[in-house]
Amino acid sequence: MKKKIIIFLTVFIVLLALILNVNTLRSSAKSLLSAQLKEKIKSFLLGKKTMDYYNTLRVKSSINYNQKLLPNSEFIELSFNDFLLTDLITDDEHSIKRKYYIEQFNDDLIIVDDIANIFFINKDIIKNEKNFKSIKAKSNLISENKKVKDVLVVNNEIYVSYSEIKSEDCQNIGIAKAKISKEKINFINFFESNECVALFNAGRMELYNHNNKKGLLFTTDASTTDKQLAQDDNSLFGKLLFIDFKNKVPIVFSKGHRTAQGLLIDNDNIITTEHGPRGGDEINLIKFGNNYGWPIASYGEPYFYQEKNMKIIHYLKNHDENGFIEPIFSFVPSIGISQIIKVPENFSNHWSDSYLVASLAGKVIYRVKLDKNLSKLIYYEKIFIGKRIRDMIYLKDYNVFILALEGFRAPDLTKTPSLGILGFKNFLTN
Repeated sequence: MKKKIIIFLTVFIVLLALILNVNTLRSSAKSLLSAQLKEKIKSFLLGKKTMDYYNTLRVKSSINYNQKLLPNSEFIELSFNDFLLTDLITDDEHSIKRKYYIEQFNDDLIIVDDIANIFFINKDIIKNEKNFKSIKAKSNLISENKKVKDVLVVNNEIYVSYSEIKSEDCQNIGIAKAKISKEKINFINFFESNECVALFNAGRMELYNHNNKKGLLFTTDASTTDKQLAQDDNSLFGKLLFIDFKNKVPIVFSKGHRTAQGLLIDNDNIITTEHGPRGGDEINLIKFGNNYGWPIASYGEPYFYQEKNMKIIHYLKNHDENGFIEPIFSFVPSIGISQIIKVPENFSNHWSDSYLVASLAGKVIYRVKLDKNLSKLIYYEKIFIGKRIRDMIYLKDYNVFILALEGFRAPDLTKTPSLGILGFKNFLTN
């Protein structure tokens, strides 16, 4: 027994000495080599492409100085769970698509994907992933020609907005509604436009009361090809519309919008988040009858493939002086802005009076603080998620935010949608 102990100690001491000597030798060698020679040796061992990649990362490492990575934020420690929706992927055409929208109804999360597949997931998944249960409801709305743009639950009814491809250059817009059922959902038409555009990417909906009438606020867009429609009073596009539940005739609530993919009703305030052109994503406070300037005024500019002469300033850079409403804030460069939601007061004292703004291209959430008049942005905090964030909701039961994520955290998961669950660290035990 003593021999074994002595042998073990001897081997351990020899190995330790070797390790220390190797480190000493390596440090000595590094001090003797020039920076150019070090780079040549690294390039030889790792390859030039790999070294170029690491050198680029090193140069850019200071760009995001003080950038927090989950689970950390500036003032609170967060918990984040990225739950892959692998069980909703099947081999048939009714498999969940990567792009989807999310709502809550009773004890379920309702997921509606790009072509109107509808899934119910019990929200107990938040407590334990093993509680995952999903039900796919049959629906008469499913169509490869229809592209879902939002989902909204009002009492026991579900509203789905969509664009419908009529021809290569013609997409009209519509809203369908139905009683919520986990078995079969029979949608009926709530609203459909006769007018069409080449491409439609807005479609957010919120419940609203206008002139003592209950109805829906509904965003439409007028992007590059059809941008002139945003200022056309005879067109529904490039507008925020109000459609009351009784007569279902849309009225123009505001105009001059490009592509509003976020919509929030905060008490009596209406806030939109809107894609600009290259640069110029906006947060806007909406008032009835106002004009928000597109395509005359924007803090963005056309993309390089749209205009050959980029030396020309194509859009007016001051909204107010030209008779339009200034945005609360404009992101230059753009962030690929999407949904906006209010942070409830009971979430955290550090996050009081805050809003969460999601981004697609940026793959981050911005926690923004606005002044009491909602006229300017005081500050924002960038929270890196790592996937495209299409939609967000808040679950009061668990004091967490649910994110509709589209992939891209890792190369092998690019087509796998997932649920992001964002809350306090150990929120389930608090």
